[in-house]
Amino acid sequence: MRSHNELVTVLQTLTDGLLWMSETDAPFEVFHWEGQLSNLTDDQLLERTHHPLGTAIEVVPFDDFFDAATQKQDWFDAEEEAIAARYELLVSALKQHLNDLKVYRVGEVKIDLYVVGQTHVGVIVLATQAVET
Repeated sequence: MRSHNELVTVLQTLTDGLLWMSETDAPFEVFHWEGQLSNLTDDQLLERTHHPLGTAIEVVPFDDFFDAATQKQDWFDAEEEAIAARYELLVSALKQHLNDLKVYRVGEVKIDLYVVGQTHVGVIVLATQAVET
């Protein structure tokens, strides 16, 4: 079982240079929250991510969130195939090391995205952004 610091380092390596694509391309940030947050409430998430209470939140199933990023298309060039393969590795690592994986979409138009999962010692978060107009 990895420590949270080791897991953060592994996930930082897997996301280094990887961008979440929307109307803007945004990098990932990986960090650890102390303590267990089973049944994370919307208000707890907003407080931890420094958003005003009442900000719009949508919970997206983990597999649905990464589906488009991991599916290879027959028209992909080598670079696009490599990016999809990197996302497959990231998803595999998240599933292997984290429990209760959820994705939170916070806000509208400029959306903060948080992939949240439990470890035995706390919570690991991957944060990125999307712009959807």
